[in-house]
Amino acid sequence: MKIELEVPDHKVAFVIELLQSIPFIKAKFSSTKTKEDTTDYLLSTSANRERLLAAIERSKNGELDFHEFAEQ
Repeated sequence: MKIELEVPDHKVAFVIELLQSIPFIKAKFSSTKTKEDTTDYLLSTSANRERLLAAIERSKNGELDFHEFAEQ
C-alpha cells in the first residue's frame, strides 16, 4: 500500500525521523514543491519586496487600484 503525506516544512525532519524509526515501513521521500510560493518569489529581490510592501501599505490606506484584463 502507498500512502502520500503532506507535511508542513517546519515538521518535515520530525516526520522523516519518526517514519525511519518504524522497522516495517519502507519510506521514500520526495519534495513536490517545484516552484516557489508566490509570496516568497515576490519577496526574493529588493525591488519586488519594496513594490509588494508598498502595495500592501496602499491597500491598508484604502488606496486600491482596479485593472481590467483583456480576455484571451
